[in-house]
Amino acid sequence: MNNLEKKEIFLDLARKMNQKFSLIPLLHGSLGLQMLIDDELNPGDVDVAVPQVYYHLSERWQDLLDFMQSEGYELIDLHERRFRKDEIQLEFCALDGEKAGEIPSLEVFANIDTSKCPIIETDGAIYKHLTLEQYLNIYSSSSEDSYRHRDIVDNLDKDNADQIKVKMIQKALAHGTETEY
Repeated sequence: MNNLEKKEIFLDLARKMNQKFSLIPLLHGSLGLQMLIDDELNPGDVDVAVPQVYYHLSERWQDLLDFMQSEGYELIDLHERRFRKDEIQLEFCALDGEKAGEIPSLEVFANIDTSKCPIIETDGAIYKHLTLEQYLNIYSSSSEDSYRHRDIVDNLDKDNADQIKVKMIQKALAHGTETEY
């Protein structure tokens, strides 16, 4: 599946979340970063951040789970909030708040104010997107995060990928090559 198809899947889900939950999801991860830089990142999944009320099991998580299942997605990892449908994987994280269970929210993890993320409308889907500076915070934090590196087999690949992305972002920031959404 190519990046354009992954983006279309995200936009479709964002439109539906806008309508069903009146929420604005945030696209992040490699797919989101791919939209801002010229380098090819080959994202393996779609990363979406939602308000933590939809992330907590004791709050609106069941609503989000029911929604994803109605869209044909199967929950494959509750801890990571990872879903799969055919060849696409989609993973949720908490956008805001102090802590979302064992995993910190995106705001806490990368020390960013997600209320300052640009809001974009594409084909009727309203969503937030990170800036290059915010991506730099995220991937810098990821490269130092012990949770992200808990699996020895994946450790080197993830660490290397995070460091490569940090360098790509720094290059784009230095050259002012951030692309338009």
